[in-house]
Amino acid sequence: VKDVLKAERKRQKVELKGIYNPMENMAKKGLGTNAYRDGWSLFDQILFTQPLLEKDYSSYRFYKAGIFNKNYLTNRKGRWKGYPFRSFADGTFTNGFSDHFPVYVTLIKEITQ
Repeated sequence: VKDVLKAERKRQKVELKGIYNPMENMAKKGLGTNAYRDGWSLFDQILFTQPLLEKDYSSYRFYKAGIFNKNYLTNRKGRWKGYPFRSFADGTFTNGFSDHFPVYVTLIKEITQ
């Protein structure tokens, strides 16, 4: 993402046709959406272009990004404690959700009367 798309992690560095990656700072902090051998990876990312960073609130603009890792999406005990609660393990349905945590962005827009 960084090398090919030239995505920026700092909002102020994104040019008009540039791409912003709000997830990069999370990855640098060791956060992730998928765990493998006790290491986190942030495979799931949302990227967008510079117009969503404008300070013009007449349209939608970027507010924040995050990893949705609520307790009910997480294994609570055992070998995989803290990992995403996956749907299948060892060929059996576990009644879980996914082996990845979802990612999200919040967009805001000013409503004028």
